[in-house]
Amino acid sequence: MLVPTIKDIAKLAGVTFVSVSRALNNEPGVSEETRRKILDIAKQINYVPNLAAKRLVDRSSNGIGLIWPKREEPFFYRTCNQIQEEAAARGFTVMVSFAEREEALRSFREFFIGRAICWLDKRSTPEYTEAKEQFRGKVLEVGGRERWKQENAHWLDIDRKGAIKQAMSHLFELGHTRIAFLGGHSDKWLGYTESLVELGLEFSPELNVMTLVGNPDMPQKVRDFVHNYSEYGATAIVIDSEAMLREFVKTAYVEGVRIPEQLSVAVYDDVPETQSLLPIPITTVGPDIVGLARTIIDLITVEADAAEEGLFFRKMIETELKVRESTRQWG
Repeated sequence: MLVPTIKDIAKLAGVTFVSVSRALNNEPGVSEETRRKILDIAKQINYVPNLAAKRLVDRSSNGIGLIWPKREEPFFYRTCNQIQEEAAARGFTVMVSFAEREEALRSFREFFIGRAICWLDKRSTPEYTEAKEQFRGKVLEVGGRERWKQENAHWLDIDRKGAIKQAMSHLFELGHTRIAFLGGHSDKWLGYTESLVELGLEFSPELNVMTLVGNPDMPQKVRDFVHNYSEYGATAIVIDSEAMLREFVKTAYVEGVRIPEQLSVAVYDDVPETQSLLPIPITTVGPDIVGLARTIIDLITVEADAAEEGLFFRKMIETELKVRESTRQWG
């Protein structure tokens, strides 16, 4: 026989999950008639609060909910693990959810988790906005895009645009003026195009290899560029992720492109897996994963706890350029 849950009570009473939770925990926001109805149903079906619910009642839960994207890139795997390690070192436990954001927040509420971290990999939805409003706790959103709207949550931006500008300035200082970009239309690409203006370089459509990992056109676009890069006059390229670099390196090897003798390469994503793709160390730019995880836990615990009710902070984490052997002087 299945153990009765709050969801069962809500269905039988014809009310929302929130109303059941408030009634069971003797909180305001529900009428006395509805409260009695919910308590009667709970008794009839032998509902017994679990340990997580008991912790919720006394607000002593030390849990953190982590809403994580279904991504296979090493950056996401390593960052997720590092966040859990950082939280554990401070006495917190982490519940990771790969579900839709609104579903994850509902699950966290059921387990009386009062802190949630959400990695933004797509725009907000009405369902997610509503779930945030109903979540009686603190939410920290991480990532997202420069122009995304901040709503009912603290926010940690990653300066992806600034990261690409760092890489572009580094290549320019090495004498490169025909610098290509491989990746999607994102903050990283904005950093690339703004750098062209700031450095006084010409915008060339043939140097903008616009595609995404997993797109059907990605292999062909990469092959076309690698086959013709010399004709285009490209002497360097900025690649927007470790996953995109994998496709580029595979194609460059087939075409016999020598890195960095013929083409300097800088990539966004500083993870150990990146360094296994070439026989030489690769110049990278991006957030330090250990530092990123530490900042995330600092924000969702110490700073979120100190924030005034109804006021939400927005902070930026800087990125770091690590110059290695895949970039060299040109000319």
